[in-house]
Amino acid sequence: FHPDRVGLANVTTGTMAGLVANAMNKVVINQFQQYPRWWEPIVTREDFSTLQQVRWITLGGVGELPTVPEGGAYPELSWDDQTETSEWVKKGGYLGLTLEMIDRDDTQQWRMVPRALAQSAWLSLARAVAGIFSNSPAMSDGKALFHADHNNLGSSALEYGAWTATRAAMRKQTELHSAERLGGLVVPKYVLVPPDLEGQALQVLASEGQPDVATNAANPWAEGGGHDARVQAARRRVIVIDLWSHPKHWAAVADPLLYPSIGLGFRFGETPEIYSVATNQQSTGLMFSHDTMPVKVRYFFAVGPTDWRGVYRHVVA
Repeated sequence: FHPDRVGLANVTTGTMAGLVANAMNKVVINQFQQYPRWWEPIVTREDFSTLQQVRWITLGGVGELPTVPEGGAYPELSWDDQTETSEWVKKGGYLGLTLEMIDRDDTQQWRMVPRALAQSAWLSLARAVAGIFSNSPAMSDGKALFHADHNNLGSSALEYGAWTATRAAMRKQTELHSAERLGGLVVPKYVLVPPDLEGQALQVLASEGQPDVATNAANPWAEGGGHDARVQAARRRVIVIDLWSHPKHWAAVADPLLYPSIGLGFRFGETPEIYSVATNQQSTGLMFSHDTMPVKVRYFFAVGPTDWRGVYRHVVA
């Protein structure tokens, strides 16, 4: 603070706290938008107005619509629902802007803070989504998300035959409390792999001929007319999860626009919030005990599986 700069005459620890928090909020939003949010294609995103337990509801049991004869009455349909729940997670902490940093005008150090906060928020959410596949949480029926009884758990290494079999298994999933197959609603659109299997996944989806097949017949899962087009189409469907440590496990996920399988909820916005809690009184809080103006970051989200029919996982030895 320079006394001769009268334009700053009203600057106090209170106004400085607001200035720092507002500026950092803008930077955190910009930084957060630049990080690769690999989970977006496979989740169904919702904003919530309260922190009540999140309830993901799947409707079903209707099956095929009955035929209504001419002049006849419409029959009442039977239907049912399945409810999965997710708890809110609150992530956060605070960083302290010390009196010495203010006095030294240590802007270089604080310029790195928004990036660190954005990266921490991104990592927290990424781990939560990736953990659904790694941890296979329990569903409302008491069984794990990936379970033999759910017909969505395999042990095959990723290759053309395993992808073909996985597609067939997912298409045979039946509607909730109905024998009707869901078919194309749950056909896998995305393949999720660790970094070790990225190349293999691209080969399965982009090779013109069937990879690892002696006859080298045409690959029906490849999209695009030329090599570059096929590779680009495959890259849009291959999602690399760097947080997965096992080099052989992989998973398949249906298009959430057709059949939601993973829910992602936000409270207070999709990006982390930043608050300053300092006052213009130096006799309270950290300003009194540590000459530090705290800036707090807070992030609320809830993530969890909504249904097992649109996901499939292979646990490979």
